[in-house]
Amino acid sequence: MDKEQKIFYTSLFLSCTPLDKKFFRKIFDPINLENRLLSYVESFNTLGLGMKIRMVSGGYQMVTDKDLLDELAPYFGEKTEALSRASMETSAIIAYKQPITRLEIDEIRGVNSSGTVRYLLEKNLIKVTGRKDVPGRPLLYSTTKYFLEYMGINDISELPTFREWQELKTK
Repeated sequence: MDKEQKIFYTSLFLSCTPLDKKFFRKIFDPINLENRLLSYVESFNTLGLGMKIRMVSGGYQMVTDKDLLDELAPYFGEKTEALSRASMETSAIIAYKQPITRLEIDEIRGVNSSGTVRYLLEKNLIKVTGRKDVPGRPLLYSTTKYFLEYMGINDISELPTFREWQELKTK
């Protein structure tokens, strides 16, 4: 294992959030960097150490292997708090329809979502991304990078289609 690989693994170990390629371009030679990083991820993930490196939220993150998570959770607790049904529903609507206003969210859900939107903003799962160019200029909401991390996905395109999500919701 070369020094660059050791730095890559140690950086991920020390970081609590995903590290993107921009971070590694600052400390490594940028030539062929993406291929080297993918190679380091593959090598690490085959070692069977009880940890994996996943691509999430546009970056790389070291996480506990799912096989060990249930066994270790009683000792270390859950690292992410579970979202309520209303929060999951609202964040899903925002993810699929972004950017979207609170009134549009309310119309889809059929209930007032102001408290849920405020909660999702506090948890950094969504953010204000501007104002809609209509009378009253309501705020527009979109998901954050942390939303991708929380959902364990690298990109919003990895979510099921809105139609598939609607079908799952009715089951």
